[in-house]
Amino acid sequence: MNKTTWNKLFEAFKIRLEFFFKDTLGTQSFMEKSWTMVLFVSSLAIFMIYSAHQVDQKVVQISRLNESLKDLRSRHIDMRTKLTSLSKVTKVAEEVKSLGLFSSMDAPYKIEK
Repeated sequence: MNKTTWNKLFEAFKIRLEFFFKDTLGTQSFMEKSWTMVLFVSSLAIFMIYSAHQVDQKVVQISRLNESLKDLRSRHIDMRTKLTSLSKVTKVAEEVKSLGLFSSMDAPYKIEK
């Protein structure tokens, strides 16, 4: 294509754009009819932005709660290990010696009714 053909195509495109903006978008009746659609699309855009923000907040909150859960699990395991070691018979016997209690030399016996 030569330069004059391109110029003709651009001129035709320019004329069609001017017609579209002046006759279709520029008329008062079109603007009166389309304000509800503009308002609707704007409200949808605001709602979408709000929803995305809420989702981001939930993701951050879930991440924070997962970290807290890991910490609590490790503390639980630590406390359970300490309790297991403190409840051993030998450890209990050492602790009550200072109170003057000693383990029995006789084997326990069962009382039956």
